[in-house]
Amino acid sequence: MKHGKPFIIAVAAAAALIMFWPEQADTPPEQSDARQPDAAAEQPATNLSATDNLTPEQQALLDDPRIIQFAQRLEFEEELQRLFRETAELEPQQRQARADHLEQQLTHYEQETQVSAPEALMVRLALVQLLEQDEAAAKAAAAELIERYQAQSETRLEAWRSAPRPEFERYKVREKEIVDEIMALDRIPDGLTRDQYLRQRLQEARIETMGQPESDPQSN
Repeated sequence: MKHGKPFIIAVAAAAALIMFWPEQADTPPEQSDARQPDAAAEQPATNLSATDNLTPEQQALLDDPRIIQFAQRLEFEEELQRLFRETAELEPQQRQARADHLEQQLTHYEQETQVSAPEALMVRLALVQLLEQDEAAAKAAAAELIERYQAQSETRLEAWRSAPRPEFERYKVREKEIVDEIMALDRIPDGLTRDQYLRQRLQEARIETMGQPESDPQSN
């Protein structure tokens, strides 16, 4: 199977998931049972509690859910890398089955917000390049994916814009008070210009009410 440069770009995009994977992740409940037989032979040991000759402190560390989740995320990324590495050796049915399994895991992580939408989109685009033999069909599938994620992004943005934010409303009230106060001053302290002093006071108000030093995207 030859995909050329687009395929290489897609594989690089998939690697972004590994590089930027969040530290916290939930374990896909179907992971151990749904593995393919050929991948199971190379499965790293995730039953960390079975390790012998450990101190209680070491055993407690290995039993920590965060450590177990990290091991499972490593296993997922290894499966992803292995699929791209071994794809030329697989029958189409095997390739599809392993890709479907990874897709299920990715969907779970995405639903649990353990992977961002852009990262998930890049991995799915890479899988399209891997699985779809026909170039026109691959382009159509990629365009559909991008359109779907764009629509989801716009929906989330609209929900964010319409969601009540009491801290923002408090800031707007405080903003008006500060503007009225500074505009009424005859002398600006600390040798600042009126604009400089206004900016300083508004930044302090943003930190106080919203915990952020920069201007809110809706405050302009």
